[in-house]
Amino acid sequence: FPAFRSEKWIKAEFDKLKAPSILLDGVSLQPAYMTAYPTVGLYPAKVKQVREQIKTALFRQALFKIQNVEVTYMEECKDARVLQRIVQNQSSSIAGRLLDLRNPKDVELMREELWTVDRCGQGASYFVRYYKEGGDGYSASVLPNSPRDMWNAFRFYWSSDS
Repeated sequence: FPAFRSEKWIKAEFDKLKAPSILLDGVSLQPAYMTAYPTVGLYPAKVKQVREQIKTALFRQALFKIQNVEVTYMEECKDARVLQRIVQNQSSSIAGRLLDLRNPKDVELMREELWTVDRCGQGASYFVRYYKEGGDGYSASVLPNSPRDMWNAFRFYWSSDS
């Protein structure tokens, strides 16, 4: 994936972005509206499709947030980035737990994964955290692992608010 999310790239590639099978492996993506209807079991293909759509949306959300950091390295590395590895964290990161303190009561951490991205031969690590929000909502947050990437993320978000 490119570090810079151009309009051309979005038009050409966005619909092709599918979540890797390892992403959220074993996590039940079951919105409350699906569990409220017992007849949902009659439509296993539709249930599978909805779950895959949620998973893909979360993947894209995380990827876009990683691109927000990677774009700050454009002068150093113009090459495309490669998602090398996704590993489930057995315990959540300290930074993630601290940031979770500000979450509303109905927001629950489902999983934290460590993604490794190849940035011109250098591995960049990101903690990707997935949340269930209320009964039907889902979201992803991204925390860079290195201090320099954290600083660049801060600069990106701070400068985009101006």
